[in-house]
Amino acid sequence: MGEANNQLKYGNYTEQMGRLKKAMGSGFYLEAMFIEYAVIEDRTESILRHAGVFNSEKHNTLARKLNRIADLARGKKALLRKYITVETVDEIRTWKGERNRLIHALLDQDLSTDELEQIAKEGQRLAKLLCSKATSYRGALERERQKNENGGDIR
Repeated sequence: MGEANNQLKYGNYTEQMGRLKKAMGSGFYLEAMFIEYAVIEDRTESILRHAGVFNSEKHNTLARKLNRIADLARGKKALLRKYITVETVDEIRTWKGERNRLIHALLDQDLSTDELEQIAKEGQRLAKLLCSKATSYRGALERERQKNENGGDIR
């Protein structure tokens, strides 16, 4: 991805995180959940791209991306394991299931604002956590590349 695309993506990410904060502050929990899902989906793709294993045909759903990340995190020598745990992936899966349950049954059940708020807050926590972990992982990969390019000497 070129520098211009990275800047555009960063700008979009910043805008969406601002929208997420506004949505949460205004009690727009459904909107917040849509933003959280999009951010989580984007960050999982980013992790797979940085790991050098992203395949748009194989990793075309969040579930498949999460499965691949969990597989990578299980690797004993995998750098990703230091940043993303299988437990974190499981937390995201659980949140995704709750979010999907609410979205698909929106008109079929009585939803309390408290329930929506709880799921939106958990999604916000997980989105922020995943963003942080993805950034840390990307930085570690970059340090590792520099170390290898410099023959093991990082200055």
